[in-house]
Amino acid sequence: MSKYPESRRRSRTWQNKFLASRQVLLSVGIVGALVAVGCTQQSSDTGSKQIETKPMSQQKAQASTGDEFFKIETPGSPLPPLSAATKLPGTALPKLGQDHVPETKKVKYNSNPPTSGPHYAIWAQWGIHTKAPLDERLVHNLEHGGVIISYKPDQIQGQVLKQIKAQVRDLSKNNPRIILTPRPNLDTAIALTAWGYLQKLDRYDPLAVTAFYNAHIARGPECQNGLCPN
Repeated sequence: MSKYPESRRRSRTWQNKFLASRQVLLSVGIVGALVAVGCTQQSSDTGSKQIETKPMSQQKAQASTGDEFFKIETPGSPLPPLSAATKLPGTALPKLGQDHVPETKKVKYNSNPPTSGPHYAIWAQWGIHTKAPLDERLVHNLEHGGVIISYKPDQIQGQVLKQIKAQVRDLSKNNPRIILTPRPNLDTAIALTAWGYLQKLDRYDPLAVTAFYNAHIARGPECQNGLCPN
């Protein structure tokens, strides 16, 4: 028998093995590509979930501590200018300037709580706090036209505190530049502050809170006729 048929059979066998090997490699490549795509998609999905869940985790942390922050979306609504003869609620205090100071510096103010003076470049978040922000941040909020309600936690708690929080939420619908914060070293039950003004209350008075808010909101030195920075 001729040797050529045998050589052809060996050639065909080698070709079949080669094709089979190539098919395996192709299959592995396809699977690898699919896995890579899947991993990429999973990473993308994971990243997307992190973007979506991060605010939720912040909300959960916020809810767990009792803090409730308000979002500032507009500069506010225009207000008519005040005349020099306008009598505003609270006691007018000497203004200590508006300088920014390094965050390593503690400022000595002329009242408790402070109503003006040097402050940090970053202000406190607007809303309801369970722990008092630094004075150097709160003064910056006053500069931006905010109203701050400070309370002595030994005297204001329970149902009364719930009522104050409800009023703060209601007032924030008009302009959310308002802060409610505990202040253990307060020498009265409640203190209302705006830029250059302080009013002390020996008990919760919702009418006095509303009157102070309406008179002073969006009147800080950084505001122009009711329009304020965030």
